[in-house]
Amino acid sequence: MKQDKFAKVIKSIIKLSGGSIDKVNLEQFIFLLKDPLLFPWNFSWNSWLGVIIQKSPSDLMILQEIMFEKRPDTIIECGTCYGGSAYYMANLMDLMNINGKIFTIDHHKYPPLEACYKKDLIKIAGDMVAVDMDLYQTRTRPKHPKIKYILSDCLSAKIPNLGARTMVILDCDHSTEHVNLELEKYSNFVTVGQYIIVEDTIIPDKTNSPARAVKKFLSKNKNFVVDKSREKFELSTNHGGYLLRV
Repeated sequence: MKQDKFAKVIKSIIKLSGGSIDKVNLEQFIFLLKDPLLFPWNFSWNSWLGVIIQKSPSDLMILQEIMFEKRPDTIIECGTCYGGSAYYMANLMDLMNINGKIFTIDHHKYPPLEACYKKDLIKIAGDMVAVDMDLYQTRTRPKHPKIKYILSDCLSAKIPNLGARTMVILDCDHSTEHVNLELEKYSNFVTVGQYIIVEDTIIPDKTNSPARAVKKFLSKNKNFVVDKSREKFELSTNHGGYLLRV
């Protein structure tokens, strides 16, 4: 693993605590730390008020900060899945007294069947522990007056009644071609000072990934810049994906 900024932080913590860097397998340590937070096979265990939410806790904190600072009154989300992230954002709007709407788009009418398992297993401290999945999800998506579910392919979806401050989140098909088309369409909806967040730019496939689409988009669109300040925790699935409209 490349010794990036995050690795340097870990080294400094080990040193300050009186430990020896030479006695620590840094790559293995960082993998064990990042694995439960960032990788898709663990997202089924993240939930918001009982609804599965497929985002890392650190990115959810950043999303909360963005919403508090920018106060978007319209959020367009491409990719609903279980509905956890839309529910999270709707609850944040309530807490922040934002009179807004969340348009969340998915071509599947119901959440994935995996959410209906009665029991499943999660690895905790090296041991496999049984989890009661009934606590976290039903076969329906959460209802909230600020959420508008749109059953459609996101590339053909029609978005009504945009507000004065519009933000977009792309978390649908992660192929380069699809994200390219999403960026072309939805970047036009983003108002100045708001974000289009391209999720899962951490995907390692350099030939077919959201990161490749972002690079192409930025090469020809100067109205957006990468806001690296939104990666302050380093533990993010969206490195290079927080695009600010300027």
